[in-house]
Amino acid sequence: MSLKDKFIAQIKKSFPDLNKEQLESIVADNLLSPFHVELPSSVLKQAQQIISTFFNLREKKSYQQHYQDLAALKGFKDPGNKSIMMSYDFHLDENQQLKLIEVNTNASFLALGHEMYKALELPLPVADFSWDEIRTDILKELTLQGQAPASGPLKVAITDENPSEQKLFAEFLVYNELFKSFGWDSRILDYRELFNNFDPQFIYNRYTDFFLTEDSSQVLKSKFVGGDVCLSPNPYEYLLLADKQRLIEWSQPGFFEAHGLSDSEIQTLRNAVPKSYDMSHANPEEVWSMRKNLFFKPKNAYGSKQSYKGQSISRKTFESLLSPDIIAMEYVPAPEIPFQTPEGEQKFKYDLRCYAYQGRLQMVVARIYQGQVTNLRTPYGGFAGAVFK
Repeated sequence: MSLKDKFIAQIKKSFPDLNKEQLESIVADNLLSPFHVELPSSVLKQAQQIISTFFNLREKKSYQQHYQDLAALKGFKDPGNKSIMMSYDFHLDENQQLKLIEVNTNASFLALGHEMYKALELPLPVADFSWDEIRTDILKELTLQGQAPASGPLKVAITDENPSEQKLFAEFLVYNELFKSFGWDSRILDYRELFNNFDPQFIYNRYTDFFLTEDSSQVLKSKFVGGDVCLSPNPYEYLLLADKQRLIEWSQPGFFEAHGLSDSEIQTLRNAVPKSYDMSHANPEEVWSMRKNLFFKPKNAYGSKQSYKGQSISRKTFESLLSPDIIAMEYVPAPEIPFQTPEGEQKFKYDLRCYAYQGRLQMVVARIYQGQVTNLRTPYGGFAGAVFK
C-alpha cells in the first residue's frame, strides 16, 4: 500500500462519511514524506517554553496597550477570544536552538497531521493532545468572545477563499466531519457566502486577508467588529503576534524589558527571535553589506511568496526591496538531514511547525524539502513526523 493510500485509509477510518474517491483526487501524491525527523526531547521542551513565553507577552496589559491605536486604525479592537490552531514555525540552528521563522495564525495541517501520525504509527509529539481538546478550545473561544451558549446545535463555519480549490481542502473536509461529530451544525463556506441563509456563531478562519481590508471582506469584518460572530483566528491576534512587523519590534533593544518580562523570559525570546530590519528605515548600504546573512520577505504575504535569500540577490532586486512592505531577517539556514532514497542518499532540509492554542503546544510536524523554500513538490519531501527522544 502506498503512503498516500495508507494516509487516506486512516482518514476514512477516523471519518467514515468522507468520500474515498474524493480524497484520492485532492490529496497530493507528495503531501507526506516517507521519512521522519528524530530530535532530542529538549527541543520539544524548548518549543513549549518559547510558545508559553510569547503568550505571556501577548497577555501583558502594556503589550496590548502598545498596539491599541494601531488596532483602532485598522478598524477593530480586542474581540476577547484568542485564536485556535495557530503555529510557530522554526528552524533549528547548529546549537540546537529553535529560531523563529514566523508566527502563523491560519496554519494548515494540524488535523491532517494528527491523522498522519496515526497512519505512520508514530507517537504524537504531545501525548495528551486529542480531538476533544479542539472542541474545548472552540467552546473556550466562544466564552471569551462573549457568545451566549447555543440553545440548539452550535453553528460553525469553516471558511477560506474558494475553499474547494485550496491545496489542503482535504483538511477542511476533516474539520467539517470532526465538528459534526461534536453534534454541531458545521459547513464549509466561501468567506463571501458565510451569512447567506446561515448564521454561524463560530467561524474557523483560514482566509488570508489577515486584517480584512479587501472590499469583499467587509461583511465579515462588520460581523467580527460588531461581536456578532466569534472569528478564530482573527485580525487582532494576527496584529499582536503574526504580523511580521512584530519581528522587527521584538528585535529592538529594551522591547521585552518594557513589558515586564522576567530575565529568563527575555532570554528565551531573545534566543528565539532572529534579528530583523524594516527595509524602509534601514541604511541601504549597511543592509547591502550584510545581505549574505539576511533573508528578505514581504511583511504581509504568506507561504514563501516573493522571498529572497540575500546571498544570491542582485543589486537591482535589492533596490526593489527598499520598501515598507519588506522585512530583512537574520538568515538562519534550515537544518539538513541525510535520508536513504531509492536513488541513493540525499540531503533534505526541514523546518518545524509547532501548533498552539494560547500558551499550550499541541502538535509538531516537520516539513521536509529541497531547494530554497518549503514546498510540496520535492520527491520524498512533504509533511513528516517529528519524533522526540
